[in-house]
Amino acid sequence: MKRSGGRVLITIGEQDIDLSPAFNIFLSTRDPSVEFPSDLASRVTFVNFTTTRSSLQYQCLNSVLKSERPDIDQKRSNLLKVQGEFQVRLRQLEKHLLLALNETKGKLLDDDTILSTLENLKTEAIEITSKMEEGQVVMKEIETVSREYVSLANHCSAIHFTLENLNQVHFLYQYSLQFFLEIFNTVLLSEGLKSSTDNAKRIELLTYQLFKVTYDRVSRGMLHGDRLILALLLAKIFTKNKYEAFFNTLIHTLPDMKPTSQV
Repeated sequence: MKRSGGRVLITIGEQDIDLSPAFNIFLSTRDPSVEFPSDLASRVTFVNFTTTRSSLQYQCLNSVLKSERPDIDQKRSNLLKVQGEFQVRLRQLEKHLLLALNETKGKLLDDDTILSTLENLKTEAIEITSKMEEGQVVMKEIETVSREYVSLANHCSAIHFTLENLNQVHFLYQYSLQFFLEIFNTVLLSEGLKSSTDNAKRIELLTYQLFKVTYDRVSRGMLHGDRLILALLLAKIFTKNKYEAFFNTLIHTLPDMKPTSQV
C-alpha cells in the first residue's frame, strides 16, 4: 500500500488501483499449518477457529456435567459469574482510591474525607477477598466432581481427532466436529442411563455407549476391510485412556510421601 497525490493505492499484480477505506476482505483456510509473514500479520486481524484437543475436552466436559451433574454445573456457572463480579468490583475500588488520592489537597493525614474513603474501601476489599476465598472451597468441590468425567472427555477428544484423520485411509472418510458432537449428544441421552443411579456405573455405561455408537455410525459408510482399522483405532484409544485414568486416580489417592528422619 502506498500514497500518491492524495490517493491510496494498492498493487495487485502489475497494476496500482485505488483502495477504498471502506473495503474489507475476508479470507479463510482449513489448513492449520499456514504461516503468514510479519508484514501481513501487522495489517490484518486473525480469528482462529481451530479445534484443539484441550478445547474439545473442555467442551465435552461441560456437556457431560450439564447432563449428569446439573447441580455442579450450576454451581460452577454461578461461581464464575460471582468471581467475575468481584474482580470488576476490586478494579472499581482501585480506581476510586486513585481518584480520591488525586483530588486530595494538602496532606493526606489532615484530610478526613480521604481517610474515611480509605477506611471504607479497605473494609469492602476485605469482604470481597473473604468471599473469593470461600468460593475457592466450592471450586475444589467442583474440581473433584469434574475429575470423575475427565477420562470420558479425553475419550471424546481422542475419538474426534482419530475420525478426522481417517481421510488418510480413504479420501471419502470425512467426519466433521458437528457429526461427532451429534454422536456424543446421543450417548448422553442413552436409554440405559435411566435404570442406573450409581455414578461410577453411569460413567462406565457412557464410555461403552460412546465407543459403540461411534463405531456403529462411522462403520456404516466404510469399506468392509476398513472397519477393522476403525475397530483397532478405537480399541487403542480405549486402552490408552483407561490406563492413564487408572494411574491418575492412583496418584490422587496416594498419601503425601514425607521423608523419614534418619537416626
